Amino acid sequence: MTSSDSPTVTLGSTGLQVSELCIGTSALGDMPDTYGYDVPEERAHATVRAIFDSSINFLDTARSYGFGRSEERVGAVIRERGGLPEGFVLSTKADRDLDTNTFDTAQVRRSVEQSMEALGLDRLQLVHLHDPEYCDLDEIIRPGGAIDTLFAIRDEGLIDHVGLA
Repeated sequence: MTSSDSPTVTLGSTGLQVSELCIGTSALGDMPDTYGYDVPEERAHATVRAIFDSSINFLDTARSYGFGRSEERVGAVIRERGGLPEGFVLSTKADRDLDTNTFDTAQVRRSVEQSMEALGLDRLQLVHLHDPEYCDLDEIIRPGGAIDTLFAIRDEGLIDHVGLA
């Protein structure tokens, strides 16, 4: 079964056609303190392969999941396959600095660049501003702040769509 075999819905106003189920990959980042179990690298790769081979065409990850391991593991399978499967939608997130909770322009750009590198992609389909409630709201919403920076990166052509998670 391929992702094109599953009924899809339009994701908001993006025009992206996604399966009704999105698979989150935080556990694939090997976060035993959060989930109570380990996820070895090969198990994570096998899981991503199974997702890519299923009728589900929507996967979500983030820089902060396992301190980057989730994106790295998803990216390893993307590279192994020579790119994302046709029709597949990958969502990731721009994350704050987890040590300082800083979410300024530099951090947004750094997070997006790290995501692109880990995933092995030169463009990201959907990037959410992640967990802003842990940060200084003024830093996020001020002119030239995190939100403006994320939209600027979109306008530069590195991101197709922007969201909030």
